[in-house]
Amino acid sequence: MINPVEALASASGASVPAIRLILSVLFAYPIGSVYRQLKGGATQRNLYIAFTGLSIVAFNYGTDIYHSLLAVAVSFLCNTFLGTSRLLVPVSFTYHMGYLLIGYYYTTSDTYDIKWTMPHCVLVLRLIGLAFDLSDSRKKEADGKPDAKCIPAPSLLELIAFTYFPATVLVGPQFSFLRYQRFIAGAYESHTQNAPAYATKKFLQGVFYLVVNQVGTQYVSDAYLMSSEFEQESLFMKHIYLGCWGRITLYKYISIWLLAEGAAVIYGLTYIDAKPGDREYCSDELSGCSNIRVGVFENTSKYGHYVESFNVQTNTWVANYVYKRLRFLNNRMLSHLGALFFLAIWHGFHSGYYITFLLEFMVIRMEKEVEPIFARNEKLQQLLQQQPLLRALVFVALKYYTIVWAGWCLVPFVFLSFHKWWHIYTVVRFSGFILFISGNIFLAPILRAVLPRSSSTAKGKTEAAAAGAPAATAEVKKDN
Repeated sequence: MINPVEALASASGASVPAIRLILSVLFAYPIGSVYRQLKGGATQRNLYIAFTGLSIVAFNYGTDIYHSLLAVAVSFLCNTFLGTSRLLVPVSFTYHMGYLLIGYYYTTSDTYDIKWTMPHCVLVLRLIGLAFDLSDSRKKEADGKPDAKCIPAPSLLELIAFTYFPATVLVGPQFSFLRYQRFIAGAYESHTQNAPAYATKKFLQGVFYLVVNQVGTQYVSDAYLMSSEFEQESLFMKHIYLGCWGRITLYKYISIWLLAEGAAVIYGLTYIDAKPGDREYCSDELSGCSNIRVGVFENTSKYGHYVESFNVQTNTWVANYVYKRLRFLNNRMLSHLGALFFLAIWHGFHSGYYITFLLEFMVIRMEKEVEPIFARNEKLQQLLQQQPLLRALVFVALKYYTIVWAGWCLVPFVFLSFHKWWHIYTVVRFSGFILFISGNIFLAPILRAVLPRSSSTAKGKTEAAAAGAPAATAEVKKDN
C-alpha cells in the first residue's frame, strides 16, 4: 500500500519529515474548527486540545514523543513542589535547556534536520516562561501586590494542553499561560467571531509565500552557492544572488509561521487583550500571536526592521525573560549580547548560529550609531523632502542594503557548518565583515564630521544643559 506522506514527498521533492510538518500545521485548521463547536467546559476543552496536540506530535515523531512528555512531567513536579521556592526558575531553566542541549549533541548532523528537537526547542521556551511567570506571581503575592497578571500553577491536564496546543506545538508561536488561561475560560470568545475570515487571510498569505519559496528555490538554491559556477560570477552579481537567495530562504519561515498563526486564530487564541490605553488596537484584533509582521518585513529600510518583524513572539519571549532579566548588568550592550548568545545556544551548537547572531549585534549597533546622525541633520532632511530623485536613489540604496546584506548575514544560519559558510564568505571576499567591522569603528565618526549636527539642534541641546537637564541623559539611558 502506498504511504500518502511518502507519495507527497516524492512528488514535491521535499523530505518526509517536512511533509509531515506541513500536513500537521494544516491539520490544525479542521481541529480548530471542531474546537469552536465544543460546548463543554474547561475540562472538556483541555482534554480535546491535549489529545489532538499529542496526536500531532506522535504523527511526526512517533516514540520520540517521550522527550516532551518527560519535560512536561518534570515541569509539573517543579511547579508543584518548588512553586513558592526561589529554586523554581533555576531548576526549570537548567533542566529544560540542559536536556535540549544534550538532545542537540546526540542528534546534530551536518545539515538542519527536522527531528524531535525542533518542537522541543519550542516547548523549552514555553515551560521556562511558565516557571518565570509562576515565580513572579508568587513574589507579587508574597509582597501583597497581586495583579491581573498573576497566575495559579496549572493542573497536569492544563499543562499538557498548554504545552501541546495543536496549532503551535511544532513551530510556535510562543504564548503565555495567562493567555491560554483566559482563552480556555472563554474570555476571548465575544471578540473572535470573525476569526475564520482572519484565519483565511493568514492561510492564503502562508500559501503564497510557500509557493514563492518553492518556485524561487528552483532558481536560487543552496547548492548553487557551493558550486564552482557561483565562484565564476562577478563580485557584484554574487552579492545580488545572495540577496535574492536570502529573501527566498526567509519566505520558507514566513510561510510556516503564517500557516501556524492562521490555525491559532481559528481556535480564538490570538485576541489582543491589552488594557485600553496600553496600545491602539481594534476591539476584535486577532494578531496577538503573530510571528511575522509582513508589512514591516516587506518594507524594510534597515536591518532593525527585520528584528522587529521576524520571529516576533520568540524575540518578545527573549526580551521578557532574558534581556530584561539581565538588567543587573547595568549595561544594555551586555544585556543585548547575553540575549543573542541565549538565542544562539537555544538553536544549537553549530558555529553558524553564533556567527549569525554576532553579525546581528554588529549591524544593529552600527545602525543605532548612524541613524541619528542622518536624522539630526536638518539640511539633509530638507534636501530629501525637496528632491524626489534623491529620495528615489536613497530608497534603492536602502533596499540594496537591507536585502543584499541580510542575505549575506543569513549564510551561516542556513549552512551551519564552519567549512560551508566559510567557503561562501571566502568566495565573496568577506565583504560583510569588512563592511560591518569598519562601519562600527569608522562610519559614525566620519558621518559626524561630514554631517554635523544642525545648529538648531545643537542650540536646543545647549539650552537643555543650561537648564540643568544634561542632553546626553537620554543617550546614556538608552545605551546603558
